[in-house]
Amino acid sequence: MPRSYWGERILCAVIGHKYVVERVLNQHARKVGCTRCHEHWAMHDDTRSFCSWDKEFEEFYRPGGILDMARR
Repeated sequence: MPRSYWGERILCAVIGHKYVVERVLNQHARKVGCTRCHEHWAMHDDTRSFCSWDKEFEEFYRPGGILDMARR
């Protein structure tokens, strides 16, 4: 990894992430990310969960993904 990447990761570990909503998934869930270290998470209000965004989340929630096909 580039040196600046690790510097940003350390900065986030010390003072916290700079969260932004990247995508609203539904009225209770969204994809959030850090503008500093570029990590991503799935956030769900009802279950109060905050999980790392991985390939499975992307498969479910991408446009044309599994959940989008199930709604048709």
